[in-house]
Formats: sequence, structure tokens, C-alpha cells
Amino acid sequence: MRRLSLIGLGLAVLLAVVSAARSQDQKPPELVATTEALSPQDEKKGLHVPEGFEIQLVAAEPDIHKPMNLAFDDRGRLWVTSTVEYPYPAKPGTTPRDKVLILDEIGEDGRARKITTFVEGLNIPIGVLPLGRGDQALIHGIPAIRRYSDTDGDGKADRSEEVYQAFGFRDTHGMTNAFTWGFDGWIYACHGFNNDSKVEGADKKPIVMQSGNVYRMKPDGSHVEYVTHGQVNPFGLSFDPLGNLFSADCHSRPIYNLLPGAYYPSFGKPHDGLGFGPEMMTHDHGSTGIGGIAVYSAEQFPKPYQGAIYIGNVVTSRVNMDTLTWTGASPKAEPKPDFVISDDPWFRPVDIKLGPDGALYIADFYNRIIGHYEVPLTHPGRDRERGRIWRVVYTGKDGKGRAIAPRKDWTKATIVELVEDLGHPNLTVRTMASNNLVDRGGKEVVAAVLAATRTEGSPTTRLHALWVLHRLRSLDDATLAEALKAHSALVRVHSQRILGERESLDSASHGWAVAGLSDPDPFVRKAAAEALGRHPSPENLRPLLDLLARIEPADTHLTHVVRMALRDQLRPASTWEELARKPWSQADRERLADVSLGVPSIEAARHLAKFLESTDSRSKIAEIVHHVARFGDAATEQSLLQVVQAQKASTAAAELFRAMFQGAQERGRPLSDESLRAVGNLTGHLLESGDPNQVRQGLELSGTFKLSASREPLAKFVRNAAGDRAQRSAAMTALTAVDPIGSIPDLSGVLTDATAPIELREQAGNALNGTGRPEARSALVAALPTSPGRLQTSIAIALAATPAGGEALLEAVKSGKASARLLQERAVEVRLGLLKLPDFTTRLATLLKGLPPTDQRLQALIESRRKSFAKAKPDPLAGEALFQKHCAICHQLEGKGARIGPQLDGVGVRGVDRLLEDVLDPNRNVDQAFRVTSLAQKDGQVVSGLLLREEGEILVLADSQGKEVRVPKSSVEERGVSQLSPMPANISDQVNEQEFAHLLGYLLSKRPPEK
Repeated sequence: MRRLSLIGLGLAVLLAVVSAARSQDQKPPELVATTEALSPQDEKKGLHVPEGFEIQLVAAEPDIHKPMNLAFDDRGRLWVTSTVEYPYPAKPGTTPRDKVLILDEIGEDGRARKITTFVEGLNIPIGVLPLGRGDQALIHGIPAIRRYSDTDGDGKADRSEEVYQAFGFRDTHGMTNAFTWGFDGWIYACHGFNNDSKVEGADKKPIVMQSGNVYRMKPDGSHVEYVTHGQVNPFGLSFDPLGNLFSADCHSRPIYNLLPGAYYPSFGKPHDGLGFGPEMMTHDHGSTGIGGIAVYSAEQFPKPYQGAIYIGNVVTSRVNMDTLTWTGASPKAEPKPDFVISDDPWFRPVDIKLGPDGALYIADFYNRIIGHYEVPLTHPGRDRERGRIWRVVYTGKDGKGRAIAPRKDWTKATIVELVEDLGHPNLTVRTMASNNLVDRGGKEVVAAVLAATRTEGSPTTRLHALWVLHRLRSLDDATLAEALKAHSALVRVHSQRILGERESLDSASHGWAVAGLSDPDPFVRKAAAEALGRHPSPENLRPLLDLLARIEPADTHLTHVVRMALRDQLRPASTWEELARKPWSQADRERLADVSLGVPSIEAARHLAKFLESTDSRSKIAEIVHHVARFGDAATEQSLLQVVQAQKASTAAAELFRAMFQGAQERGRPLSDESLRAVGNLTGHLLESGDPNQVRQGLELSGTFKLSASREPLAKFVRNAAGDRAQRSAAMTALTAVDPIGSIPDLSGVLTDATAPIELREQAGNALNGTGRPEARSALVAALPTSPGRLQTSIAIALAATPAGGEALLEAVKSGKASARLLQERAVEVRLGLLKLPDFTTRLATLLKGLPPTDQRLQALIESRRKSFAKAKPDPLAGEALFQKHCAICHQLEGKGARIGPQLDGVGVRGVDRLLEDVLDPNRNVDQAFRVTSLAQKDGQVVSGLLLREEGEILVLADSQGKEVRVPKSSVEERGVSQLSPMPANISDQVNEQEFAHLLGYLLSKRPPEK
């Protein structure tokens, strides 16, 4: 059955607009603000902060334009990226107009009295981080990260060199960003949505990132490496005093506590075998458009606001606030009243930084339009000139006084003063002091910092001193050993993190890490597990397994870290030899099998194959079979075959055979003849069983394995007009795979059967077109004159997918066998336009002469549905059922549904007009990340859908039903990406007016509770 998918809502829903109303009668935010821009002074009047706080203007246009990232240097100055080019990169041959500015002399009123252009001529700069004495900076501007230097002391860069390249910029709102100092002296950064980058340092060891990732790089350009994989569009990073790293992410969850080495959800992408990294929140603050994050690690704010996390919400024009509660080492974000609320819908907070003065600094991208794709990029209302930076300070009676940094310029501080600042309450200050001590180096610095490591009374001084010595390669074992036994858990946590950063562990330091697994503090245990994960050894297996057995189920983050550490022990081949020599309990064996799924090696495959032979456990059995087939050899396949055959003729055996097939397919090798014979025997039993579930499995196996012996049974299912519709549908799919040419008569029979369900006839037409055969095209054209309108449209869409089909459709219209109206269907029109047919424009104009324009016809349809909806009494419950039936195959809403396309939480605030346009005309504005990929295969068949991922030698697409389609790379002759949405464009034919009203009513009801 062809189903309704809402992928055509595109990134407009990816940044789902949700209610910012503070009262029941306030209007939700609009995609394009109807108000005019306010002056900074007037905007400030409508910015509301909690009692005792004050918001101040730091800078605004014309001094700055659109700010995206902020950073402080060691002279206390604020650096800002400023763009007018965004969202379009400057054209080749032109001089880009973007800059990085330095804001200095910030007064008690918040205003920056001195603004210097450090570098100009940049192309959409986002990431920025000043280095050293503020005379250098790492800056990303398309397409690389460069080091810019001021060598003559005039405050402006006069030299630059590439440090890391090359970063993708296909999607300019998803470029690298948020350069952030770590305790370890690395620079952490985000890689954004829908871009592909292969980045390497001077050591020529590249990493490849596609869409969301977090990575880290050495400041000197020597090396770059992954931190985490996945997320959709991370935009903002912040550390807390424990060294936990938090990210702001557009569209998956607003905040993640990132675990190094973990995988996080992204559209259609798999995890590493261990499952996705755990969430720390289930609420979305009414939006998936999040940019900028700051953990408040200072004392200028009152206690209730300390330790909280602040994120920018560009959709609701607010800065959200969450406090954290902990279960072991696992955080949970608790939403609090919004920290900044704007009456001006132009307020777009995209970055937040904790200043050395204890204030929060907010980059305001001030714009009429919410984001990147909500409206066309060419919309004339998109502002390019205005931008503001705000500072939030606390002025109440219970505060710590004015927002003043402990010193103006750390580059001029004495060593004693810098060591003193290692214990300052503000983490930004401590980071500046640490960096300055490292930059200076030398015996005097080492001596002073070494003395500070013995200061038990100041944990922050001690932990930062340890990191400084580590970065200077001057941390001796005796000092670290003492720190690992410190009274403060904070010091012990960072001491274990330092162990993890060491190049290797000798027997003594290895013992310290193992001992950390038994520490009473869960954060120490977590850091110790991370350290052992970085230094794999067979000796680590026993203590890590013991820790895993002791962890409470609710401590999800610690559990995942330990599982990843165990996985990492199994990567070296030598570990498996040790593993085989020791006896393990059943519980140990199950835990080792669980983490082996994250190890892509033949050793892991052999271990898992033996595990299946010797256990009665059926936990994750399909995943294990898939893994063994993917990474194993002939011997492991034989072992799998015995395990699967032990399931007898059952649906369980069918599922396992399918897992075997997919694993072998991804590896690029066929299953053995013995395995194929076993599949054939099982399929025959299933098809003859009479049990609906077993029959369905048999039909799917027939198509998956292309079993020629199933050809006739499949044809019987297809021809059986009285048969179960789902079975006939599955049989058509399988028959096309088994015998593309021979299936044409049977498919044609269904296509032209006026008594068959319309959905089945549509599927028959799509299957015919997918064969790529001239006979199939002829059958489609022949069916046009006698088909109902909905089916005609479906046939026309199918034909318009290929040049030969497009020509056949045009000829059918010309000869009077099909209505010219079909050429005005948006999906047909767009597809035909992409085919580059000879004289297409002229021919189309001739055929459409006398008909109203396409846009006029579509608008009439939209108006008709709008009027119908206005009179309807939508039933949200009926709408929910329709959503689950038609939409949840691709989209998640309130935690239900698939994550193939954008999540739809908060979609109701988009309003009737926009939802009507998006659903009825899905190809109007399609995000490039959600466009149809067409694969022309060597046998003539064409497969189209949303490309989800590549798994080994397989391309995985989602078809219009949200079902995964797997295509071997070796079978593909040509690959193309169109400007089409995977969403069916003839929805008005598929969902009648009453159903449409129910569905629309349900979607419109999906708004978060008013605050």
C-alpha cells in the first residue's frame, strides 16, 4: 500500500516551529515575522530575564552584522564571527564580505567601547578560537580552518596558513562550529548537518565526517580525531567542572552529555552495534532548533542558577534553562522557566558563552526569518545586516557583586597570579590561566604548578595544575599517584582522565586505572573505564565485566561507557587469544557477546558464532547472526546455518536467514549453495503453511533471495483476486525481484483490474516501472486511458522517472491517450524537467496550451482543502490513527514512529496555511538532505528513494512506504539525486477530504503546553 509520508515538510519541520506563547491567547511564532525590525534599544525593552538579572547590549549593527560564534581570548576580549554572506557562500571570483571582530573595553553597562576587525574577506566564518596572546586565532571560513596571525602588533591579521581542511559546505547552516578548549589542551568542535568532510592534520591521518559529529584537534594542526559519531546538527559545546562535555543539537535532543566513542541518532544512520548513546532528556523545549550552550560554572549568578545549562532556542526566541539531577554518573535535565524571553520574534540566540566576568554572553542572529529552510533562501525578508550581542548579569542583593573579571589581561599576569586563578570559581578564568601557564612553560612554571598539585584544600587548583603539568609533559608518577588518592572526587576524576590521555600505561598506572573502577564515586569509575578503553589489554576484561555487573540499570551513561570500554578491549586480535584461554561464566559470556557486536572483525565473528552454538539465550540473536555473516568466513557461515536450521520451519528461522543474507550482502559475497538450498526449502514450507505470518515471511524470503523456484507460487498469489491484499502486495514485490521480465504480464493484470484495490494497482504500476523494461512502459501507457484519476497520476509519476518513460508519457498525451492535466501534477512536472528531454519546454507548452498554470491549479486545490477544513469537525483521535498508518513509517512524533525523516514534535504551530502547502505540494521547497536518489541498475531496473546510508557494499534507501530497500553497489550503473521529495505528491488523491481534515487537525494539535 502506498502511504503518506511527511518527509516533504523538509528542514522547515526539522527545525520544528513551536509555541512561544506565554498566554493562551498569544499567537505562536510565524515563519516570517510580520513585525518590522526594532532598534537594539527597543529590542532590549522586550527582553525579559528573571528578577535580579539585567540584560545589556554589548554590540550591534553597524559595528557587527550576523554573529554566529563567540569566544574569549586571554586578554579578556570577546571575539565574534560576523557574516553578511550567509546563507549563500560568496561566488567564485568575488571577495567575501565576512569578518572576525574583537570586542574590547566592555564597561559596567555591558557596551564594548572598542571594536577591531581582526580579519576580513572571510566566507561565512563560524568557528573561531583565539590562541596565545590574542595575536592568533583558528578560524573556519569556507572551506578550511586557518591560523590567522597578527605579526606586527596592529591588532589585525597579516598572515594566514591552512591548518585543517577540507570541510564540506553544501549546507551552510551545518558547517563546523563551536571551537571549545578542553581541559586536555585539545580543541573540541562540532561538524554539522548534511555536509561531508575529510579532514586531516599534519600527520596525514584523516577522519571522514558526514553530517553530525563531534571531533577534536590539536591547536598546532598536527592531528585530528573523532570524539563522537552522529547527532543531526550539533551547534554548541560546553564542559562542566567534572570534564563532562555537553552539546546543543538541532533535532535529535536539545542537550546531550557526550560520551567519547559513542554513536548518537541521526537520520537513517546506524549505531556501532552497541546501540545509541543514552539520552539525558525527553523534552524539547518546544523546538528542535537549538543553537549555543553554556554550563554555568561560576558564582556571579545566585545558587539556583549555578550549574544549570542554558541553550539558545532560535525558534521560540528564548534562552532555555535546565538544571541537572544525577543518577550515578547519568544526568537528567529538568526544565526550568525560560531564562530569556523575547517579545520581539526577531530575537535568534545562536551562541552562548560564559564570560570571565561571570556573565552570560548571547549572540543574537537577529532576523525576521527563523532559520535556514523554513522559507526559501531567496526570500526578500531575510535580513543580512542586523546582529546583536547581549550580556546577562546578576545585580540582585544576594549576588557576588558586579560582573567583573578577576583581571583584565592574563597574558600580563605573573605566574603566581595565574596559579591563583587555577582555583577561581569561574571555569572560563581557570581555562585562561591554564592555557597561559602552558604557553609560558619553563622550570619556574613547572615548579609553581607542581606546588599547587599538593593543595588538598583547593580541588579546582589541584586538578587544573595536574592538567597543566600533563600538557607540559612534566607530570611525574608520584604526583599523579597522590592525586588519584585525593580526598576530593573532583581531583580523582580528572586524574583518571589524565591516565586516559597518556600514550601508554605502565604496570603501575594500569593498576591505578583498574583501582578507579572500584572508587566510591561514579564519575571516577566512569573516567577509569574511559581510561582503560583507551588502553586495551586482556587484563582489563575481568575488572570491566565486574563493574558492568554492579551498575544500577538507571545509570545509563556509566553502563554505556563500560560497554564501550569492553568493546575496545576486543579490538586487538591478541585479546581474543587470551579470551579463549580463560573460563567465563554464562553471564560473562553474554556480556562479551553483547559488546562483540561493536567489533567489526573476523575474531569477533568467530567468537559470536561459537557463542550461538553453546547458548540457549536468544537475546539479540538476529543482530549476532547479521554480524557473523558480515565479518565472518565460510566456517562461521556453516556454524550459522546449523543454528538457523535448528529453528525448524519457522518465522524465527526466516528472520535469521534474512539477517545472514544482509550480512553477507554487505560484505560483498554470496551465501554458500548449501545455505541457499536451506533457504529454498524453508521458503517452500512457509508459502504452503497457510499461516498468514509464515506466508508473509516466505514471500519476503522469495524476493530477498531471488528464489527462482518460487516464481510460480508467487505468480499465483499475485493473480488471486480474492487473496489477502497484503500477501498479493508482498508477492508482487518478490515476483519483480525473482523474474523482472516474466512478472510483467501478471503485474499488468493487477494494474488493469478495475476490481482490485487502488493501492494494489498503484503498487503494480510502480513495480512495472521499476523493471526498466520497454514492455513494462508499454503496459503503463496502455493502462492510462481506462484508469481512474488517482491511478493515472501514479502511472504518470512512475513514467516521468526515466527519459524513456518521460518520452512515452509525452507521446501518450500528444496522441490523446492521456490527459494533459497529468503534466501539471507537480511531481510529474518536476521529474520531467530534470530529464533534459529534447525541446522539452516547447513541447510541454504546446501540450498545456489552454490549461491554467500548474501553480494556479495547485493553489486552487489548497484553497479547496482550506475551505473544507474550515467547515470540518476534525477528530484528533482519528487523525492520530491516520498519522500512525501513513506518516509514522518515516516520522517520529512524541516518541512514536520512525526516524527516517524529520521529527515532527511541535509541528502544529506551523499553522493551517503552511501545512497545507507542505503536504499538498511537497516538492516546492525540498531540503537537499531529503531528496530522492535514483539508482539505475545494470539489469535495467530503477530503484528510487531517500538514501539512508551505506553499509559495506550495500546502499540502503527508504521507499515511499518508509520501507528499507537494499541495493548492491556492484549492481548500480548510474546514481542520481533529484530535487524531488520522497513524499508522494498526489496525497489529495490518497486521503479524502474528511480524512485529510482529521489528519490536519491532529497535526495542528501538536503543540507543547503553554508555560
